[in-house]
Amino acid sequence: NQYSRNGIRRYEEIFGRTFVSVGGESTTSEFVAQLDLKPGMKVLDFGCGAGGSAFLMARRYGVDVHGLDLSTNMVGIAQDYRREMEPAVKHRVQFYVEDGTTMEYPDGFYDVVYSRDAIMHIAEKEALYRKLIGTLKPGGKLMVSSYLRGDKEHPKMFTDYVAQRSYQLWTRKQYTEMLNKVGFTQVVVADKTPLMMDMMKMELEKFEKIKDTFVNQFTATDFEDIHQGWRDKIDYYCKDGDQVWGLMTATKPACPLHSPLSTSPGTPTRSRHAPRPTTRQVGGESTKIGRAHV
Repeated sequence: NQYSRNGIRRYEEIFGRTFVSVGGESTTSEFVAQLDLKPGMKVLDFGCGAGGSAFLMARRYGVDVHGLDLSTNMVGIAQDYRREMEPAVKHRVQFYVEDGTTMEYPDGFYDVVYSRDAIMHIAEKEALYRKLIGTLKPGGKLMVSSYLRGDKEHPKMFTDYVAQRSYQLWTRKQYTEMLNKVGFTQVVVADKTPLMMDMMKMELEKFEKIKDTFVNQFTATDFEDIHQGWRDKIDYYCKDGDQVWGLMTATKPACPLHSPLSTSPGTPTRSRHAPRPTTRQVGGESTKIGRAHV
């Protein structure tokens, strides 16, 4: 029931209207500010949820956002919100129910591919990222937040939680190697777990203050499910380094990695090699990443 309409609405009570990811508008604003968005750019919002990121980018930066999500409930709610938006946002944002792992994408179409806490549900990550790099324009940017797992042995409590959520969690090292393998450059897999924990502590404090109102609107069971989920992350999973919140950023090369400098008849062909992909890992190895998941 995590993505039932009721489940989505109860997340919004914590993260804010249209948002279903850790930190809501606050973390979204912080992350998208790194993308250097310009009016008229095309953005693919993969796993768009209830539309919060799409609306923010369209309103603040004047970009065109195509949001897709496999959940009919998510897209239904996003469409409801879209109908309420001012024309300058409404005409820049579109939402679609699609399986992003199987659909066909146009080549070199998007300036940015963006995703918040959705790809952690997908097992065949390399195949997906090959599609995503193909639909980016040369020089286009990738930004993905996702739950990851620490590079350690995990307790049964955590593995049971991951299995119950059907998460497919990778380590930062695995993500770094895969993004380089499919052809991205300037790969950074940043550890945003401290930010996640700070946000969740604030959200938990806010949530406890609205308990009576929340229970009246939903149920006491809904409250306890979310409250316990937050406590487990703060007190165990993230604190112990099992769960990591990662922010992956990368760039599609602006030109082919190998291009002939000369092809004149009788002249040997020489290849110019682009610089090797640069890779950095930011943050601690075992501290710990969006769609709000308890």
